[in-house]
Amino acid sequence: MSEDSKTLHFVRKRNYQSVVRDKVVRLRYAVFEQGSDQALAYDDDLYYLHGGYGGAFPRVEQALEGLGVDAKMELELTADEAYGRYDPDLCLAVPASEIPEEAHYVGARLEGESPEGGSLDFTVTAVEEDAITVDGNHPLAGRDLRFVLEVLDIRDATPEELEAGYAFPSADED
Repeated sequence: MSEDSKTLHFVRKRNYQSVVRDKVVRLRYAVFEQGSDQALAYDDDLYYLHGGYGGAFPRVEQALEGLGVDAKMELELTADEAYGRYDPDLCLAVPASEIPEEAHYVGARLEGESPEGGSLDFTVTAVEEDAITVDGNHPLAGRDLRFVLEVLDIRDATPEELEAGYAFPSADED
């Protein structure tokens, strides 16, 4: 056996951290309807604060817990575990005069107020002469989904992120 074959070589990983509470996780993901190969959504630069802060679905966080950078996984979520069931009461026809003129087209996004006083995003789904239909459901509500996830990076959350309860890109990531 030659001397070279006895030499031990270490592989340098770019990040040794794991996905655990109070870490900022950067993901690449694609979302598919279960049983389909057509992507419904894709992002290769999503940041979230791990640990129950609401930046990722609970089952997604559970599945990612303990994984490292470059880990890849698939996960199926029911509509209830993802964006919820479709609520027909959130589909409303309103007088066109109540919608800003610049939002009189299908696909326009508007912010409204929920009955509880919170903010709710609406999408214009139909425009008629005197009425505009808006939908407050998430576009993927009511669908059972398959998520394909890849962990791109993991870092410690800043004190500001922990206080805010969500992640934001740091200056060196822009």
